[in-house]
Amino acid sequence: MESLETVLSIALGLSLAATCGLRAFLPLGMISGLAAAGWMDLPEAMSWLGSPVAVMCFWTATIAEMVGDKVPLVDHAMDVVGTAVRPAAGAIAGTALVAGADPLVTCVFGLAGGAAVAGTAHLGKATLRAGSTGTTLGTGNTAISIIEDVITLGIGGAAVAAATLM
Repeated sequence: MESLETVLSIALGLSLAATCGLRAFLPLGMISGLAAAGWMDLPEAMSWLGSPVAVMCFWTATIAEMVGDKVPLVDHAMDVVGTAVRPAAGAIAGTALVAGADPLVTCVFGLAGGAAVAGTAHLGKATLRAGSTGTTLGTGNTAISIIEDVITLGIGGAAVAAATLM
C-alpha cells in the first residue's frame, strides 16, 4: 500500500492536472518557477521542469495563452490546439507532483490520470465556450476566460502550495 504522502501527492497532481485543462501552461509555470527557486522538490525524472529554460518557456507560453484567450477567434484556435496540448500538460503536471511512488504508480496516476483529467476539464471548457460563442457571438468568452484564469490560479495555486508543504 502506498504511503499517505504518495496518496496526497497523487491527489494534488490530479488537481493540478485538471487546471491544465483550462490553462495548459500556467500550472506548469507555477511548478517550474517554484522548482527553480528551490521551493519544490520534483522527482528526478521531472527535474528539467526547474531549469531556467523551462521557466522562461512556460511563463512565456502562459502569458501568450492568457492574453490570446481573451481575443475572439484566437481563443477558438487556441482551444483547437489545446485539445492535444492540455492533456499533455496535465500528464506532465500530474507526474511532476507524484512523490515517493513506485514508477508504475507514477506512470498510471501521473501520466494516464493527469492526461485524462486535463482532457476532461478541457472538454468541459470547450463545451461551455461553444455555448457562449453560439449565444453571445463570442462576446461572453472574455468573461469566461477571466473566470478560467481565476479558477486555475486558485486551484492550481492551492495544489502547488500544498505540494511545497509536503
